Amino acid sequence: MARMRKISIGLLCIGARLSVTPGAGIAAQPPHHAPEGFVDAGGNVRLFYRIVGTGRDTIVVLHGGPGFTSAYLAADLEPLAARHVVIFYDQRGAGRSTLVSDSAALDARRFADDLDAIRRHFELGRLTLLGHSWGAAVAALYATRYPERVQRLILVGAIPARETQLTAAFQRLDARRDSATQQRLGKLRAARLADPGNADACRAYYAVWFVAAFADSTALRRSRGDFCAGTAEALSNKIDHVDRVTLKSLGSWDWRLALGAVGAPTLVIHGTSDFMSVESAREWASSVRDGRVLLLDRSGHFPYLESPDRFFGAVDTFLGGRWPSGAQPVSGKESHRRQRVDFGALHQLRHRDELVRAMRDR
Repeated sequence: MARMRKISIGLLCIGARLSVTPGAGIAAQPPHHAPEGFVDAGGNVRLFYRIVGTGRDTIVVLHGGPGFTSAYLAADLEPLAARHVVIFYDQRGAGRSTLVSDSAALDARRFADDLDAIRRHFELGRLTLLGHSWGAAVAALYATRYPERVQRLILVGAIPARETQLTAAFQRLDARRDSATQQRLGKLRAARLADPGNADACRAYYAVWFVAAFADSTALRRSRGDFCAGTAEALSNKIDHVDRVTLKSLGSWDWRLALGAVGAPTLVIHGTSDFMSVESAREWASSVRDGRVLLLDRSGHFPYLESPDRFFGAVDTFLGGRWPSGAQPVSGKESHRRQRVDFGALHQLRHRDELVRAMRDR
């Protein structure tokens, strides 16, 4: 595959009715806006957005990263536009949004502030959010702060709700690569770091890096996305600033208790071959008040590419107000038992630098 436009990265009998408040309805379609433009997020930060689709409800998509852009998944998620209005935007510090580099401006909590600026700009009372990978972290930061402003959550290949599991996830991903691939990645990484604004070097690196994130690597060819979209300055800003600051600003995070305040129906879609563990997906579903997990066999980190029929069918069913077939609740008691054990382990963390390096290498 010559260019990174061929890859993308931070549900069937109908189930029971979702437990939504009667009369809550579907999130309204926003008033007319230009199909592309910018949202003023305050502090001299502007967020680039793009709107596609028509329908009676609106979905805001939170892309992965941090430091990537909506360009890696927007085209691949366009089947949603057949029935829904879909808003994509580039998070701060990336793509066509303001390339902030100050550490305070790149604090992860600012990403949640930006999401509320999106809500206000499009005059949405409550948000339906679809977060992929790192996008689930932005959703968590927002939903735990403003639970009353979230109508539904869809988390796809979600970053774990606690830091320790993310370190283990990158270790699993690394273990899937043989020594020849490791050596090749090392050379491609060195070339990328030597010229961080070089889009060709970026695409060559990710064309190899993401292979291990799929159950079937041939699914890479289905994607029309681009992890290396944007200017040379944007690509450099990811490496030089976003990768160094944003994830680290979360500290030793564990959102499981805080997520108990989130009452929005939450569908966690997770590939059984994802390097993010199935256990971490179940923890998301059990931590919120009304969550279920849908496991997709023969899928990795990008189930919308590897199992598109099941993925898009499940999302449509969920947004229509019903749980898709196969979406299972998870016992909260089991999650809370694990939680008490894991809090003690947090005091023994010695892997912060290792985790930051792993995020910089992806």
